[in-house]
Amino acid sequence: MNLISRLMLAAALLPVSSTLFAQQSGVIDYEVTQRVDRERMARFSGGENAPDIPDVITLEQHFTFNNGVGKLTTDRPDFANGGGFGSRRGGQGGGDSTRQGRGFGGNGGGFRGGMNGGGQFVDLEHKKYQQIFSTQGDDKKTYYTEEDYIAAADAQTSDKTKKIAGFTCKKATVKIKDDTYTVWYTTDLPFSYSPINGLLPGGNGVVLSAESSNRSFTAQKVSLKPVTETDLAIPTDAQKVSQEQFREIRRTEMEKLRKRQPQM
Repeated sequence: MNLISRLMLAAALLPVSSTLFAQQSGVIDYEVTQRVDRERMARFSGGENAPDIPDVITLEQHFTFNNGVGKLTTDRPDFANGGGFGSRRGGQGGGDSTRQGRGFGGNGGGFRGGMNGGGQFVDLEHKKYQQIFSTQGDDKKTYYTEEDYIAAADAQTSDKTKKIAGFTCKKATVKIKDDTYTVWYTTDLPFSYSPINGLLPGGNGVVLSAESSNRSFTAQKVSLKPVTETDLAIPTDAQKVSQEQFREIRRTEMEKLRKRQPQM
């Protein structure tokens, strides 16, 4: 092969190589709807003086990924400060909407928020969800726990496909506890991820849409681009604990917070 031929071949391959490189980092923007446990939410929002809380909340979640790690952030209504539904950037919280059923599972009601530095991280390389939580006070400590990806059990797959955010997705129906989800997932991204653990058939792919009677996630945009965020992995000083220990630490801190709130 002469020099001109080699240069032409290299030029032809360059866009492909650049695209593959770009796919290693980027952001998925999800629109999320969630039915709300109004009574539970009111307890955290001032009781009788709490702002009017709707039956369904719509918000945005952003999954940022880069080099084998990822982080979920949430824009959520600010109930705690009595600000109605003006959104604020949660920054570090996946909330209960990122988890369902087992391990990191919630009951499907409400959003946990980014309280006390809590957050949802994902080890994409080793397929693990990582939850982080920091206590308050002079003896502030940071803890984390993790859970392996769970492949969807008894998923009913389909030959149907459709485009979501520019990616071809396959259809599956998955049941987790009392919720049945219609799931659309793509295998055209170089990692696996689901906003809720247990939705991926075979544990592989990226969920771009999932809908049940209680909640839904739909990717509005997938941006393959360089990522400048450096805090996509858990802090090096975080202490690893079991899921049971993590829940107890968080329960204790939330109880302290309730006691500090003025009584109406």
